[in-house]
Amino acid sequence: NELGLAPNKLQSATPFMAPTIFSEVYDALTRLRHERSTRLSALQSTYPGLHYVILGLLAGSICTVFLMETNQELLIFLSAIQLRILWSMLIGTFSALAVVNYDMRDPFRGSYNVAVSVDQFYTIRETIHATIQMDQEDAEDDIDSAR
Repeated sequence: NELGLAPNKLQSATPFMAPTIFSEVYDALTRLRHERSTRLSALQSTYPGLHYVILGLLAGSICTVFLMETNQELLIFLSAIQLRILWSMLIGTFSALAVVNYDMRDPFRGSYNVAVSVDQFYTIRETIHATIQMDQEDAEDDIDSAR
């Protein structure tokens, strides 16, 4: 279960909750399950390999066309240094795009890391465990004081 509670702990926590709180908790768990399934499906779907091939072919064709167009005797608008600068910018752009695509392949490594987003769920689970533990201790103290 999403909270990491054993069924016996969940049943022992149920009598201490008001019916409205119980329905709110149930609705929250339903929303959490839905969001979890959405998140898992997004993590399990990878960038298709065909897209990498298409991006590589597009980059190669742009470089080839650039080289073919600049391989002329007379270039009216650009000097040799301007062509070198444009070629460097073109190669730099393709290199940066390749690095971004490589980085996005695995959601648990690199700059586009989802591990930071997952850490907040551990905090929420620990808070819920602590709240249930405190409620159980308060209930046991109430029972002991009633005797």
